[in-house]
Amino acid sequence: MKKLSINLLLSYSSALLSFFIILLLARLLGAENFSWVALGLAVGVFVTPLINLGSDRTFVRDAVGTADTVDNMAASNFGQRLFVCLGVSIVLVVASNLYTSNIADAISMVSLSLWAGLLGLYPTSWFDYSHDTRRQNVLGLSERVCNLLLIGMLYLYTQDVSETFLIGLLLLISRIFFICLQMKSWWARHACINFQLKLSPPKRNGDGINFHITIAGVANSCVTHGSQLILAANNDPVELSSYSLAFQIMAIIFLFQGQVIRLSNRTIAEACRSKSGALRSLIYNASFLFAGSAFLAIGAWTAIQFLPQFLADLRFDVMSQYSPILCIWVVIAGVGMSITQHNIALNQESFYLGLAIIGGVFSLLLGLVFVPDYGAYAGALILLTISSLMILANFLRLLYIINARKEPDLESYTAVS
Repeated sequence: MKKLSINLLLSYSSALLSFFIILLLARLLGAENFSWVALGLAVGVFVTPLINLGSDRTFVRDAVGTADTVDNMAASNFGQRLFVCLGVSIVLVVASNLYTSNIADAISMVSLSLWAGLLGLYPTSWFDYSHDTRRQNVLGLSERVCNLLLIGMLYLYTQDVSETFLIGLLLLISRIFFICLQMKSWWARHACINFQLKLSPPKRNGDGINFHITIAGVANSCVTHGSQLILAANNDPVELSSYSLAFQIMAIIFLFQGQVIRLSNRTIAEACRSKSGALRSLIYNASFLFAGSAFLAIGAWTAIQFLPQFLADLRFDVMSQYSPILCIWVVIAGVGMSITQHNIALNQESFYLGLAIIGGVFSLLLGLVFVPDYGAYAGALILLTISSLMILANFLRLLYIINARKEPDLESYTAVS
């Protein structure tokens, strides 16, 4: 509990700084011009799982059972993720030329998308395995402080909203620097060999890389952010900006959920080696996430009511229409995150992948039908409905896996499945 408290303090300080940066940009750019930031954040959500390659979910599990040294595993893990990152960057550059009409907008789109997407290159799971989560959170907080200073200095000398591309470049450079710093910090404290970068395409599951989780992550992004891309395609920048900003508030709750999963990741993997351990872990973890998420959701809903006045742009007031739906969704999603992690610990990636693809396809289809006419409100309802059904299916699958096997069999099933 002490570790959780310290890490929550660090991560929430980081999140509040990130949120303040987003609010500052929204206030300075206005509801229409802020849409470039919103688009970059939405694209980044799709880019992150592609670059992460499932590392945040499976690296700790694979490291616990590996016969190789974690040093070699981490080096191989990073080389494969960096290879994909370079490929994704090329695709974004090509796409920006098709989507934008001038070089400044293209730079804004690519830099902001990569800035958000490079979260997938963080060596977060390495620190989790080494029980050094606090150090990674300190470095993450330092990055946010640096970002705030950079943006503050930029707008201290200019109020020109055309400088969006410069903001994107500064944020991207800062993120790359701190990724290198995090890797150097972990390697200096926990590795026994010299680091050698070996770029290689992802070849197989293992070394913390998991294709099932990667594809499922992209599919889940369709569920959570597909509506934002549809809003962008419909050329509705004000509604896109409002919906994106409401999501940034929900992201503060996701941060709490993510920290709980990070700190319990290894414990869940070890608890799922027995039937009774898996059940106790699920009940405790899911209950804790539900209570914490519900408390934070009330605060998020309250904040949304006053946000348009702070931003000095009443066009953001549309957020209050769908904020209750998003608050309900984020509480349910916290429980779902616990259920999913227990399923992954029991090697249920195939089921997780299939369910994510089905959910992503249905979300996009429903979004294409309803979002153009009913806007972000329809997107929020689709998100709540599809996510709830997916979480229910994951829960039923988890109960089946746990209860269908005798106590001695669960450990061997976990090891060989």
